[in-house]
Amino acid sequence: MDLQSIEKLITEFEKLPKIISQPTYLEICRYPRSRFEEICSRILCFYFDPTNEHGFNELFLDSLFELLSKNEIQYKNDQIKVINEENSEGKRLDILIHSPDFVIGIENKINASVYNPLDIYKNRIELYNNEVIFKVVLSVRKITDKGELTKISENGFVVFTYSELFEKIKKNTGKYITQANQKYLTYMYDFIQTIENMTGETFNNNKLTHFFSTNSESIEELLGLYNKYKVRVRNTQIDRVKELLAKIRTVTNDEHWWAWEGWDLGYNSYKTTKPRIGIESSYNSINNNPLGEFRIFITTWNLKDFAPYEAKLLSLFPNNFLDKSNNRVFMHMDVIYDDNEELILERLNTYFEILYQITKE
Repeated sequence: MDLQSIEKLITEFEKLPKIISQPTYLEICRYPRSRFEEICSRILCFYFDPTNEHGFNELFLDSLFELLSKNEIQYKNDQIKVINEENSEGKRLDILIHSPDFVIGIENKINASVYNPLDIYKNRIELYNNEVIFKVVLSVRKITDKGELTKISENGFVVFTYSELFEKIKKNTGKYITQANQKYLTYMYDFIQTIENMTGETFNNNKLTHFFSTNSESIEELLGLYNKYKVRVRNTQIDRVKELLAKIRTVTNDEHWWAWEGWDLGYNSYKTTKPRIGIESSYNSINNNPLGEFRIFITTWNLKDFAPYEAKLLSLFPNNFLDKSNNRVFMHMDVIYDDNEELILERLNTYFEILYQITKE
C-alpha cells in the first residue's frame, strides 16, 4: 500500500460517523440459541396483547395488520386473546391471536428452515371459524428456497420478515410513545436491535461498517504497517529508558529505580512504613519523534495512599494538575521535550529527594 492510498483511506474514514452498535441486553445475557425462537415468541405475545403493561396498546397488532390487509380491521382490545404455543394435534403453533373479529396464526422462524407441519397449523387456525383469517410465517431471514415457498403457499400462509414488521412498528411508535411504559419501550428497542443484529440490517445500513467491509484488505494492511511502526517506536523508547535507568541510579546513588516493561521508568522504594508513593515517567512520540516528550508524575498506586502526602505536595506544587481516577493518583510534574537528558535527570533527582524528605517526616 502506497502513501497516497493510505492518506485516501484515512480521509474517507474521517468523514464517517463513528458508530458501532453496542451489544443488546439479550446478547449480553447470551440467550440460549437453541431456545431463542421460544423467547422471541414470548416477547411478541407480550407486545401483541394490547391490554398488557407495556402501554403500547395496539401498536404491534395494527403494525402487523398493515402488512396483512389493505382493509382496516375493526376489533376491541379487551376481546383479544394471545396464545403462545397453541396445541395443534400434538404440535405447537408459536403464536395464535384471536378475537370475535379475526384470527391470526404465526409460525415464528429465527434460524431454522420451514420444516413445520403447516397443514396441521392451518387446520387448527381454521377451527376458529372466523371469516377474517391470516396465516403467517414470520422469519428473520428472507425465505428463497422454492420448496419452502411452495409449502407455505399451498397451506395458505404468507411470509413476512422481522425487518418488514419492525419497519411498520418503528414508523407507528410515535403515536403511542407518550402513553407507553418507558421500561417496556427500552425492552422493545433492545429486542428489535437484537433481531436486526442477526439479520445484518445494522451492518448494511451503517456507513462505518460498510467502509470496514469494503476496505477490509487495505485496513488489514494499514494496521499491519501501523503495528510495526508502534513496535519500532516502543523499542526506541525502551532502549533510551535503559540508558536513563543506569544514569539515574548513579545520580541518586540508589539501585531501586526500575523500568516496568522496559518503557516506564520509576521509583517507589523509600524506607518508610507509610503508604507507598513514588515516581513514574515515560516517553511519548510526537512529530514523528519516539523521544519527542518525556512526562514525569508523582504517583500512588492506591487512592487512599495519597492522603498523607497530599497537603504537603499541594503546598509545594499548587498549580500542578492532580488526576485521581481508577483508584490511582497522578500529580503531573513535567513535560520535557527533545530528550533533554540533563534536564530529565535533574528533575527526576529533584522529585526523588522531595519524596525522600516527605516520607521521612
